[in-house]
Amino acid sequence: MQRDAHDRPRLPRRAVAALALFTSALVSGGCFIETQKYPGIMKPTSEPLPPGAKATFERGAEEAFVIRHSDSVDVRIAETNQKYALKFYDKRTRIPAGSWVHSGPTGHAEVILPGQTQVNLYGRGSGVVGSESRREPTFTIIDCESASVLFGEAGQVQLPGGALLEGRDNSGPFVVETIYARVLRVRNRSSSPCRVAYRDEVMRLEPSEIVDLALLEDGSSPFETDPTSRTVLSDAGPVELRGDVDVLPTTAGTRLRASGNGEVEALGLRLSLRPGDEVQFQPIGVPEDGVDR
Repeated sequence: MQRDAHDRPRLPRRAVAALALFTSALVSGGCFIETQKYPGIMKPTSEPLPPGAKATFERGAEEAFVIRHSDSVDVRIAETNQKYALKFYDKRTRIPAGSWVHSGPTGHAEVILPGQTQVNLYGRGSGVVGSESRREPTFTIIDCESASVLFGEAGQVQLPGGALLEGRDNSGPFVVETIYARVLRVRNRSSSPCRVAYRDEVMRLEPSEIVDLALLEDGSSPFETDPTSRTVLSDAGPVELRGDVDVLPTTAGTRLRASGNGEVEALGLRLSLRPGDEVQFQPIGVPEDGVDR
């Protein structure tokens, strides 16, 4: 037996009025206007907001060619926020300087740069095409599991952390690997030497040599050279001189004297010298007279 619609029970008028009053109170209180009541709408910490990652690398005149060898490989054009994936039916593209290249966990991306320099990203990694007209490295590797660099012409590639890898014409491959969370390994598999500029050191890697670089929180970019400084090679290593510092003759090591205010930096030490101060750097185990007894 079905009940007619007119026979259904109705709410009392007082209940309807109370429900309408309660609904209007909720609406006036903003419950249906702001869906996020706790902890509240996020407030900007700066005004205006920072430009974001797209402004970190500006668009340049140079171009690079990207080839996807295995999934996944994504590309983000310079000064844009959106990236797009390279598919098997469209796995080659040309990008301007300032563009990003991303490689997934099983991806393999090959980047052919001006001068026929090649950078390969194996596994998870990303990098940015540089602009040599702005005196930037040819390519900047932001992070990588494994990468290889082949120089078609002499140039620089920036490694994760900021260190610079420098190679000659037609040299490579130079392999870059992240072996630990904060350790980067550079391996020379070429028949030519290369140089790695790391903070205040410039290391020369001969064929088959390996160097491990620590990824420091302060970065590992090469220090800017003071135009007023000069470097003296000693048996204890390079010594950097600033100011009025003279090199004196000695039978062993390196002897320095300040004729005015000066500064000496070597072996992780930085010494401030006053006029007349002397410093001598000497290899361990060799007496001052230079005679090995």
